[in-house]
Amino acid sequence: MIFSKRIEEVRKMMKEKCIFGLYVTSPENVFYLSGFTGFGDGRLFLSRSGAYIITDSRYTLQVAEQCPDYELISASCLNIFAIEKVIEEEQISVIGFENENISYKDYNALKNKYANVDFFGIGNYFSDIRDIKDFCELEYISKACEIACKSLYEILNCFKPGAIEMDIATELEYRMKINGAQDRAFDTIVASGKRSALPHGAASYKKIEYGDAVTIDFGCKYNNYCSDMTRTFFVGKPCDEMQKIYSIVYKAQKAALEGYTDGITGRELDNISREIICASGYGPNFGHSLGHGVGIEVHEGATIGPKNNFKIQKGTVFSIEPGIYVENLGGVRIEDLVFADEKGIKNLTDSFDKKMLVL
Repeated sequence: MIFSKRIEEVRKMMKEKCIFGLYVTSPENVFYLSGFTGFGDGRLFLSRSGAYIITDSRYTLQVAEQCPDYELISASCLNIFAIEKVIEEEQISVIGFENENISYKDYNALKNKYANVDFFGIGNYFSDIRDIKDFCELEYISKACEIACKSLYEILNCFKPGAIEMDIATELEYRMKINGAQDRAFDTIVASGKRSALPHGAASYKKIEYGDAVTIDFGCKYNNYCSDMTRTFFVGKPCDEMQKIYSIVYKAQKAALEGYTDGITGRELDNISREIICASGYGPNFGHSLGHGVGIEVHEGATIGPKNNFKIQKGTVFSIEPGIYVENLGGVRIEDLVFADEKGIKNLTDSFDKKMLVL
């Protein structure tokens, strides 16, 4: 039922833009419109009256189970000839395509093959509609957040002097799967000591030392929807400056969570945290945006940052993650995933406390 409704919404867009066919190529949008989980091995073609999925014989049974709204065209998803019959039979003269998700080579191949067809780029259409989550999507993301929080609690005893970053990441990913996750959402970040100043410091073979800050940024997938959260711990008593940095980031993150109001823009929300960090003298050490949308992809939809003057829409799921990173010292980031609704924002990862924790 949910995919039928999504197809109906897409057809409304097609009618408004005078598009008679829509060629969907990105794995995430194929999944969003059809439920097909053969990521990378399927394409969709929607006309005003038909819905077709192009994939090879390996997925015949899977398509029958997952995609009842679609007629199967059994062919390689890379075969641009596969939609020729539909185009001819339905006399399709204008085809919309994902200009942000198609290679120059494939675009040229389509143009050359279907020389009598006009191609129309739909821009960020899917990004915009996927930004607003429905009940099922929110349920899946919430479950992914629940699994992530629970799993982190279960491995706190791993954070000790001599522990290896990579081992902690592996143990956490194992616990998430044991607790019901489909997979990790992205490469788990575990960065300790001076490496915690790397905002995307992927887990290494460095051993944790006494007094180290350890930043762990991780998430999991549940029914193909992602969670994303970050916590920073200290293994042994940290130095005075790292304690100070933690308190600033904690304050900045709390202020953004409490400062959200209906109609606020991404820039305004970002500024709530950024002003606190700048006033404390660490402005240059907060180099990334406050947050980003999360859903089927761990980075999707709106960016909550200085350049986003658009209002945050109800129904969006996004992160709030200020950080301070000082070279040759260390860094702190605290990240929660939140859902915006008519009442404000709901914190999906607040079951794991954010007060400074010394292990």
